[in-house]
Amino acid sequence: MKVLLKSVAALLLIVLLAVVAFVLLVDANRFKPHIEAIAEEQGIALHINGDLGWDLWPRLGVAVNDVSVAALESPDEPVARLQQASLMLALMPLLSGDFQVDHVAVEGAAITLKVDAAGKNNWDALSQSDSPANATHATSASAPTPAASAESGLKLDIERLSFSNSSVRYEDAQTAQTINLRDINLTMSDVNTQARPFAMELSLVMELARSGADAVLVDAALKNSLSIDSTISAIKLDEGNLRMQLKAADSASLDVDYTLMLTDVQKNIAYQGQIKLTETNARKLLAAFGVTVETANSSALSKLAFSSAVAGDGNKVQFDNVQLIVDDTVFSGNLAVTDFSTSAIKAILEAGQFNLDDYLPPPVTPQAESTAAAPADDTPLPLDSLRELNINAKLAFKKIIVNKIALENAALKVVAKNGMIEPSLKANAYSGTLSTKGQLDARGQQAQLQFDADIAGLELAPLLKDMEMDSSFGLQGAIQARALGTSKGNSVNQLLKSLSSNATFSGAQVRVSPINLEQQFCKLVNLVNKAEDPAQDWEKYTELEELSGSVKLHNEIVTIDTFKAGIEKLQVGSHGKINLAADTYDIFLPFKLIQNNTDTVTAEQVAVTTSANGCSVGSAYWLERGLELLRCKGSFAEINPLSDCRPDKDLMLELTKDYAAYKIKEKHGAKIEEKKEELKQKVEDEKQRLLDKLQQRLNKGKSSAATTSAAAVPDGQTAQ
Repeated sequence: MKVLLKSVAALLLIVLLAVVAFVLLVDANRFKPHIEAIAEEQGIALHINGDLGWDLWPRLGVAVNDVSVAALESPDEPVARLQQASLMLALMPLLSGDFQVDHVAVEGAAITLKVDAAGKNNWDALSQSDSPANATHATSASAPTPAASAESGLKLDIERLSFSNSSVRYEDAQTAQTINLRDINLTMSDVNTQARPFAMELSLVMELARSGADAVLVDAALKNSLSIDSTISAIKLDEGNLRMQLKAADSASLDVDYTLMLTDVQKNIAYQGQIKLTETNARKLLAAFGVTVETANSSALSKLAFSSAVAGDGNKVQFDNVQLIVDDTVFSGNLAVTDFSTSAIKAILEAGQFNLDDYLPPPVTPQAESTAAAPADDTPLPLDSLRELNINAKLAFKKIIVNKIALENAALKVVAKNGMIEPSLKANAYSGTLSTKGQLDARGQQAQLQFDADIAGLELAPLLKDMEMDSSFGLQGAIQARALGTSKGNSVNQLLKSLSSNATFSGAQVRVSPINLEQQFCKLVNLVNKAEDPAQDWEKYTELEELSGSVKLHNEIVTIDTFKAGIEKLQVGSHGKINLAADTYDIFLPFKLIQNNTDTVTAEQVAVTTSANGCSVGSAYWLERGLELLRCKGSFAEINPLSDCRPDKDLMLELTKDYAAYKIKEKHGAKIEEKKEELKQKVEDEKQRLLDKLQQRLNKGKSSAATTSAAAVPDGQTAQ
């Protein structure tokens, strides 16, 4: 037994001495030409400028220094450089036949990737092989297929793997963009393929440069626990954390926690996990990338956070249990890209209160009157992008504010596919309901828009208050309205200018303030009558009953087609135009006083009033007569009935003349008629006298002629 042990010990000693002798006596640099020749056969210009060296104790390994890799066609333009790398094997396990890597260290690795102005890159040539022999050699020297690896399994144990002071640089002449990853440091400890978790830490600095923009500097640090199975098919990243500090014109930070499980990595990769973005300032984040965001609310986008479960594969990704926080609004629901090849997006999100106006561009400051207004910027419609949209989205808000209009329990749906975008909206608004649906057809050379909007029971007073239009003009009451419209164009301005619409509206009882139209009618009557306005308390509003009408919009001009409303016995109409482009309006208000059974109209007495608490008109002239007495004209955006509505001078002049003629006829009408009859009789008598005289003359002429003829005929003959 002792002899056997001594024999084994002697054999091990001989092996050890042989290894030592090989390491000490064989110069590793003698292999450099052979290694470079093998690389050249693969179409790679590999240059080992430094030494190859051996390490013996306490680890056996090899070290390489100053290596460059380039394409054969451009050997002086390296794609990659390596300052130093070493592979250390644990010596004692090696003596027992166990191949254990103790430490893999790479330092100063530098990779340079370039794309020229023609779109050609410098790395494709590394994988090209023109010689069939090279292809055969490459195949024979290649590693086992994934299936073979999966069957045999890979057992890899590395005590420590590290990359330090490394870099990757990407330059694109076509986009004038440069991405530089530097100070890359990666460490992994207890690396294995036995699905045992091991730690991984990565840090780097990324520089982003674009032509005409400030460079962006990003400090990134990543930590997570990693586990890999022997087939490299299942990979799990646990307790992951990514921190990024962005430095440019402004500074911002990102902090992301995640867990991720990847399965079937070799064939059909699939993954699932959790992701969480800690609250950050989105405005500063965008500013760091050179994107300046101007919003009506300067604090908008100051808070952004996100968390979700994530699952997907090579063709789709699904985010479930989404919690998206944008400032004070929390969105929850699901998001998905259901097909990467068609960019199919599906979204279902719900939120509490959201003020969209905060995120719109700030209002334009009015220019001085002496300065000519610059033409408004137009926004072209991205028709190509609209045609590619593939969206099925549903958004629900407990309350959303759009253009100062508050919508409650709003449900917005957008379906877009093959160039057809169909939005629809249903919501409660100011004690009423709002329902709209539309269609944008982007398939042709011009976008075609059509819409249908319906409003029921909408209260006007709170609407005007929210729109800040109630300071000089007030409306109270509920209305119903329906509008149908179409438009076409290739920009936002073209759509607005070509918008054509027809609308109808109605209201059972609508109060207009601060003008009293009945009072205005009575003033005009007294003005024509040349009578003083009696002392009377008038309400500072007009109660319109059974309001109804229709309008049309064309070429940015709203035309009032029909309008009808009642103020007790007064009927009020309206016709005119509203010029949206010029922000002006010019509207006439015809009145008609209706007679009822309370009025007394006789030859001796006229007792007519506009209402129970109105005024007495004192003449039947004002009854059942359409009178265009009032004209309202001014700025539509700053409408003010008290200052805008005045009697029309031309119409008043015509009315005064007509009324004067009426009064003369009313006062002298019987005498005028009597005189007319008398004159008519005189004319008739005179006509008859003249006729009689003429007849007498004719008769006298006949008699004289007969006497003369008889005297001239001889006796016994008859006159012929």
